Amino acid sequence: MLPSVLALSAAYVFMAVLLLVMALKAPMDWRWKASMIVIATFFFIHSFFHIKALLGWPGAGPLPERFQLLWARVVEPDQRSGEPGAVFWWIEEMDENNVPVGVPRSFQLPYRKALAEQSMKAREEIMQGNPQEGQAGALDQDQKQGEQTGAGEQDVNARNKEGATLADGDMAQRLDLDGVQQSQQMFEFRRMPSPLLPPKRP
Repeated sequence: MLPSVLALSAAYVFMAVLLLVMALKAPMDWRWKASMIVIATFFFIHSFFHIKALLGWPGAGPLPERFQLLWARVVEPDQRSGEPGAVFWWIEEMDENNVPVGVPRSFQLPYRKALAEQSMKAREEIMQGNPQEGQAGALDQDQKQGEQTGAGEQDVNARNKEGATLADGDMAQRLDLDGVQQSQQMFEFRRMPSPLLPPKRP
């Protein structure tokens, strides 16, 4: 993640320098040019520190096919406030030898009742000393229809109880592409298998 932040910061610097060079050569009053230099420098520093502040937030998008679940937290939907709920996972991707690779990452998944129950069971296994391996796959057609039907019924019930419709901002959040990708995945958990060791030499 840090190399991505540095690369994005370098892109900001490049664009700022390019714009400043164009501004310096433009037929403008020097006071305007000085103001543009100060403003561009301020926005670069501001964006750099605020991008670093985003590193701790959970990511979205499809999860790796195999991973170790380190911890899970379920936030139930709140009809009073309109919060849809979420499932938070902290995971490590696994290679073909059943060894975690990379660094642990946090993910936020759209709330589904079945997913929440799976997460709580897996967390209980972890608390009992049984590491959990997760496997991600695509939902089949029947499962997709069941999820869509359940989600539709929840939305209708929420509107009937609250007597309100979704606002434009809420609709945009529900149509987020990362959330759609995650909602098309199914997950299974089992006890973490032992690492595959290389064959011993005779």
